[in-house]
Amino acid sequence: MSLSIRRAKARAAALLDALEVGETWDVSDAERAFNFDRHWAVLVAQAPRGLRGHLLDLGRQARDTSPTFGRLLRSMGLPNR
Repeated sequence: MSLSIRRAKARAAALLDALEVGETWDVSDAERAFNFDRHWAVLVAQAPRGLRGHLLDLGRQARDTSPTFGRLLRSMGLPNR
């Protein structure tokens, strides 16, 4: 079932906040990144067609600029994007 544009944008904002803050401080960067990717994919699938491209771009940008993803890549010995 497709989400409304307003709900999709609100859910995207909540996911972006959760990526950096999370509900608890004892969640690892790997777990936050995994949860973000999993929930973001569901959001994109449920978003209205006109918003999907924007959400895909926003997700890529979040992965490239997120301190959580940066720390995860450094801890794995991979270069930052």
